Parts: sequence; C-alpha cells; structure tokens
Amino acid sequence: MNINSFIISVLVSVICVLISLLQHVYFNYRRVTEMKLYYKPVFEDLIPSDKVKNFKVQKDKTFGRNSGSNVLKSLHARLKFPMADTLKRPAVPLKPEAGEATEKEVYYSVQAALKFKSFGKLDKALKLFEHAAVIAPNNPDVLNRYGEFIEQMLEDIVSADELYLKALTQSPNHKDALMNHKRTAHIVDQLDLEVLENIDKKCEMLKKLQNSDPAFEDIKRQAFYLHIYHTVGIEGNTMTVEQLRYLLETGNAIAGKSIVEHNEILGLELAMNYLKILTRFPVITVNEIKGIHRRIMGHVDPLNSGIFRDKQVFVGSHKPPPPDDVPKLMEEYAEWLNSEDAVSMHPVRYAALAHYKLVDIHPFGDGNGRTSRLIMNLILLRAGYPPVIILKEHRQQYYDYLQLANHGDVRPFVRFIAQCTEHILNMYLWSLENIGRLSDTYGDLKVIDTNDQKKSFETENRNL
Repeated sequence: MNINSFIISVLVSVICVLISLLQHVYFNYRRVTEMKLYYKPVFEDLIPSDKVKNFKVQKDKTFGRNSGSNVLKSLHARLKFPMADTLKRPAVPLKPEAGEATEKEVYYSVQAALKFKSFGKLDKALKLFEHAAVIAPNNPDVLNRYGEFIEQMLEDIVSADELYLKALTQSPNHKDALMNHKRTAHIVDQLDLEVLENIDKKCEMLKKLQNSDPAFEDIKRQAFYLHIYHTVGIEGNTMTVEQLRYLLETGNAIAGKSIVEHNEILGLELAMNYLKILTRFPVITVNEIKGIHRRIMGHVDPLNSGIFRDKQVFVGSHKPPPPDDVPKLMEEYAEWLNSEDAVSMHPVRYAALAHYKLVDIHPFGDGNGRTSRLIMNLILLRAGYPPVIILKEHRQQYYDYLQLANHGDVRPFVRFIAQCTEHILNMYLWSLENIGRLSDTYGDLKVIDTNDQKKSFETENRNL
C-alpha cells in the first residue's frame, strides 16, 4: 500500500511538472508568434544583415570604380557639414577659469558689457558677458543679464532660456530670472515641438522612400560603417572609416593599429547586430542592457563585460552613484524604460533621456557611453526612427550637453539628439535622391567578391 501511494505521488508530481513545462512552452510560443506578427520595426533593416556586405553599383560614372567607397565618402560628407553651423551658438558656461573671481571684478565686467551694449558695440559686449559668465558661472545675476543680452541682441531665445533656468537653479527666487523664464519657456517649448514635428515629417518621407531603389542596400551598409566609426571614434579609436570598412568586410587586420582598436570595432559590430534582434522585443530589461555591454566590451575586456562595476568612478567633475547602489538603480532604470510615462513621450526625447539616465548611473567600469548610445538607438529603431550617429567631431559639444544635464537642465542634450536625428534623416533622404537613382541609369546591382574588395582597398590606400 505504501509503495503504491509513493508511486502514485511520484507520477502526479511528474505530470504536474510536464504540465508546467507545456504551459511555459505554449506561452513563450504565443509571445514569439505575436511579436513576429505584430511587432516588426519599420527601420530594423537600417542595421543591415551580413547578406548585404560588399553590395555596390556597377558602371558608376559619378562615384568612380569603387562605388562602395565613394558612396561612403559621399554620405560622410553629407552627414558632417550641415551639423557644424547649428552648434555655433553661445554656450552656457560650465566651469570657472583657474582662480577665484572677486565680486568687484564680476560687477565691473557686467557693467562694462552693458555700457558697450548701449554704444552698439555688441561684439565687445558679448565677450565681456562671456568672460563674466566664465569667471562666475554660478552667479544668477550674471547668468540672467547674459541671457537678456543673448535674447535681445542675438535673438537666440533658446540659449537665453537655458541661462535663465541655470540662474534659477542657483537662486530659485531670483525675481528677474523668474520673470524672464516665465516669458520664454512656452516659446522654447513650441520651438522644440516644431523641431520634433519636422523630424516626424522627414521620418514619414523616409518610410515611403526607403524601398524605392535597390541601391539603398548599399547606402544602409555604408551608414552602418559610419555609425561604428563615429561611435568608437568618440572614445578615441584612430582607425579611418575606410580602414574600418576593410576590417569588417574582409576580416583582415589593419597594419599599425592596436589590437584594442580592432576589438572595439568588432565588439560594436556584434552589439549592433544584437540590437537588430532586440528591436522585436517589447521590453528592455537589465539583462538586455548587460547583453549589449557584453558584446561591446567582450573582445576588449571579457572578464568585466556585462558586469556592473565594483568601484567608485569619476567622470570629469561628475561623481556617479557608489557601486553598491548600481544594481538597484539599474532595476529602477529598466522599470522607467518600460513605464507608460517614458513610452508616451516623443521617441526622440525618450531616447535622449534614456541615454542620459544610463550615463548618469554609469553602471559599468568602461563602455558606458557606447552602451547608452545603443540603448538610445534601440528606442529610436523600435519607434520607427533611424539610428542616430553622434559625430566624433562633435565630441566636445556632446560631453558639454551631458554636463549641462548634470547641472540640472537636460533640454540642451535633448535638442542635441534631435539635431543628430534630423541630420541622419537628411543624409538618408539625400542619398535616396542622389545615389539611389544610379541603379536606374547604370544597370543592375550585384554582390562583388571579397578578394576584389581587398584589391580595391589596397589600391586606394597606397597613397595614404
């Protein structure tokens, strides 16, 4: 009797386990099936698959024999030039010059600036305001006066509002700054909204045009190289974009470049391909964030890749949270990423804030910037926007805007990311108009042999 009871209990336990396993398999199958049916990001293919490597146009009289190389150069040139002018506006001061400025020195600088302004000598007035703001970056009177000058004389209401808000950060009850910010805030919000609406219009245009020409496959591949080039370039990688392209297409090493530089590029390629998989998942968890970091740093520092830091770090003047707080903060960060408040934001703002919040936590010993930029682009891709490229030439502005966010105003960083988004859209739209049509004129597209690509690269780089 006892043996029979034991056998029956064992059988019941086994049946229960089997039922649980079947339920698990069934619900996972439904989840994957639903994702395949209903969750396909519009721009997932802007991270191209390996199948389109070495794609190029034959008989390309406009861009020369090696069209892949020349498409790359053309896209790069188009991406670089428009961005530079938009960043040439008065910067909000971040830190003082060496040495302490006396109140008298600050006062006389402001008074002299106001005097030059009354005489119409705006260049000299601007230099004196800038000097006063640099030697006394936390003085609310200086910041407010500087903002008024920029608003009235330079008609830059966005920069002025940033200064008013910084003045209020230092002195929340500053009467003049409160009045000025109250007047400018809604205007600035409207300007920001117009920028985002313009981005949305261009995004819709790209959605309609992206499949209009098979040459776009080559454009996507070259943009993929540019993304990796600038992302690792921000961190100090010295490889040229042509060298990077050659490394990824042939697998051959570049003479004179370090193993670390090679591994940074290979790791980021892995991470971006992983990003393409993640676009189909409805949530972003801590495991996915660790997975991105593991691929970015896996070739460079395999022992610490995908692992939270265990030491206190410093990023310039910013002190991230202590290591013991990181696991909890990352769980809260993931919860925010998937919250209704975050998802309901405009995707560009949501992506920019996700980037900043992760950099602020600084969960890993190294690779935080690259991980944050890929999380930002994962959000954009899932929302139907192309991945953003932050140019390495804009490295200093990029860090300045992050530092401004650390000082209490994240809006300049969001605007910076919006500018980057608009310019990548401009690049794709321009490429479809100027490069994609070549296939109609000059014949079919084909995949070329890797050995031909190697010979072409070696010929092109003899004179480097």
